[in-house]
Amino acid sequence: MASERLDLTPEVVKTALKRAVEGQEGIHDFCDRLQPYLVLRVRGHSASWLVKTRLRTLKIGDAMPPSTATKVPQRRKRGSASGERILGLREAREAAKREWARMGNPTDDAGETPAGWTWGRLAEEYKTHIAGMREDSSGRPIYPSAETQSDVRQIFGRKEVEEHETRLLASLDENWFEEVQETLHEEYGYDAYRKFRAYAQAALNWAAAFKRKESGLLGRKWWLLAERRRRTKDEIEKKVVRDKARAKKKDDFKVEHLGMLLAEHERFCASRTGNERISPGVRWGLWWDALTGHRRGSGTWIAQEDLDYTDPRGEPGWGLATWQPEVMKTQNPFTLPIPQLGLHIADCCKRDWTRAAERAGIWNRTSKWVFASRVMQSEAGDIAVSGSAMANHLRNMRGLRQGNHRDVLRGIPPFSMHIIRSTMGDYILDETGLPPGTASLMIGHEIAGDRRNELDRVGQTGKRWYFQAQRIPEKKAAMALWSEALLKAFRAAGGIYPD
Repeated sequence: MASERLDLTPEVVKTALKRAVEGQEGIHDFCDRLQPYLVLRVRGHSASWLVKTRLRTLKIGDAMPPSTATKVPQRRKRGSASGERILGLREAREAAKREWARMGNPTDDAGETPAGWTWGRLAEEYKTHIAGMREDSSGRPIYPSAETQSDVRQIFGRKEVEEHETRLLASLDENWFEEVQETLHEEYGYDAYRKFRAYAQAALNWAAAFKRKESGLLGRKWWLLAERRRRTKDEIEKKVVRDKARAKKKDDFKVEHLGMLLAEHERFCASRTGNERISPGVRWGLWWDALTGHRRGSGTWIAQEDLDYTDPRGEPGWGLATWQPEVMKTQNPFTLPIPQLGLHIADCCKRDWTRAAERAGIWNRTSKWVFASRVMQSEAGDIAVSGSAMANHLRNMRGLRQGNHRDVLRGIPPFSMHIIRSTMGDYILDETGLPPGTASLMIGHEIAGDRRNELDRVGQTGKRWYFQAQRIPEKKAAMALWSEALLKAFRAAGGIYPD
């Protein structure tokens, strides 16, 4: 029996059929490089499609169409009824993928590396891809997102997904995709299904578009054909309860409660000494988050060079803070006017951070961040204080961490750092009488015009950037009212101007 491994193409199929018409002596196998288990076998006057593994050889169809078969005087047909199916090259590839997946065995040719990626290889390649800078179809840069990378690592790391890491992508189909979806949904809930579907389809789309030959994704995009799933009745009912509870938290937590939080926060920080001392980034970072209403985790990621202590087009005493695209969910720069309170907060943080470094014997340490972490990470190095540090601080104040068992926030309605953002927006929307849309401007929601390409290209010192793209005058009016209300609530709760 002779065999050769090559790329099965329409020309190769024509050659094989010609041999079959003439009559092949013995057996000749044409083995595919892309799908190593797919074999076109010519034997005598027959040409058959096979799926071949170490343990089994299965005939999946006939390669000779009726128009060619009429040229064979006496054609002998072999195999089971499945062999009666006439398959072209494309149909044979699809059928082979399904059969090979059912068989779940490696290919017979152990000496050659299978063509195309495995699922595990795709997962690693995609994680590497999203960890770097990239761009969208219009050429706009896309910055790496730590949250997205974490989600991808988590969902691809589930044992129900990892168990398929050795499977060739060429052997997978929509049935496999649906089975994994179903397993994740049943085991971990709807969100696990939703994330797998989103990230797996994104990874496969990326590989098919940019790594087509390497990955082996040369045919139809079967992953887009997989059925969608819906929440179960029980999941819907639980979601309704969660949504109501979240809405109640937002409704119950007002600016006066935020003032109470900051007053308790100041008293708590003053009471901690020695190794229990609250870091400057956390102490002043909570104030900064309350003032700016930023989304959790990104508010304190403001570089010193991006905090301008003057506003050349504004009133004296006001500054400007600009968050760079890489820390913004919208991937666009975002600027807020900063009142005297905010500039004072930034100054106090930098002062206290320097003192803390000196107490630790680090006299020459510097940081690019206004709200720098006091811990240098081994991989990330110099970083800003994180959202998780803020969350841990709140848990500490609630008596949920070791070393503190008294809940100093017991008189304040339940809240999270993200709810502070809603409190700010609701206050501006409901209590100030400012024009509609101002609240959305302050908390970074997109409005018409903010993402038009001509505005995105405006330099950050231009008038159009100041007045049109960032809408600084409208934001300043809102910030003036919000900072005044925040300080008023803080003082009403017994707070003394922080220093």
